[in-house]
Amino acid sequence: MSLMKKISDQVTALTPGERRLVENVIESPTTAALGTAGELAKAAGVHEATASRLAKKLGFESYAAFRDALRTEFIATQETATRFEKTISETGTDTVLGKLAMEEAQALSHIEEFINPAQITEIADLMMSAKRVFIYGYGNAEVLALMMVKRLRRFGKDVQQLSTDPRGLAEQMLGLEVDDVVLSFAFRRPPRGYAALIDTAREIGAQTIIISGKSGALLAPRPDHLLAAPRSGDQDAFQTLTVPMTVCNALIIAAGLNAKEASLRKLDRLGKLIERFD
Repeated sequence: MSLMKKISDQVTALTPGERRLVENVIESPTTAALGTAGELAKAAGVHEATASRLAKKLGFESYAAFRDALRTEFIATQETATRFEKTISETGTDTVLGKLAMEEAQALSHIEEFINPAQITEIADLMMSAKRVFIYGYGNAEVLALMMVKRLRRFGKDVQQLSTDPRGLAEQMLGLEVDDVVLSFAFRRPPRGYAALIDTAREIGAQTIIISGKSGALLAPRPDHLLAAPRSGDQDAFQTLTVPMTVCNALIIAAGLNAKEASLRKLDRLGKLIERFD
């Protein structure tokens, strides 16, 4: 189990001090992996004992074991990036494009350390068996939401893109039913209306799915299904949608495989309708 998954499983049980520690780890995992418990605690403004309690709460015998897990999960990734960067430098392609490609390749190469194929299959099956799929994307995530809406509709699914306006969102949620699924995105922080969306779905009994970056471990309330994988780049700097878009594409492919013959029939019918309306 990845460290981010361990944190996600315990997020509701964390004290305010422990949450501050986790936020520091998520923002600067390499610094935390190379430092001491005292240094991490000082950076978060908590007592050193809080770091040891957090480690034990996450299932580690000691802070040292917790730090070893950090090193395994994050330092190895940096070494890969360093090797790749050296290759780029030697071939003379150390440009903005080259660096971006390096960072994206690095993030994508480690995606299965955070999301396993079984999760993709499970969630794709859930969406295909749902009566309706409601998709919410706020800010930059709107483009991902639109992509998922269009692609699921091509399979004949009843899909609705949720409004980012609070009143409009409330009106759409009024019709939510137990056989429906809500899919949303949450990156640097939960989108506006996140807690209300999850709580409303939970009251009805509808399943919730969140696609997130590494901050997904701190989401509260927790969704029923979380697909969280770090995006490339610094958490406080520019980050692209390449990793979450890859997750979305994997879900669409898995959904098509879920009902291959029916999906192909729908796509064939769509092609004929496009010719008719074009």
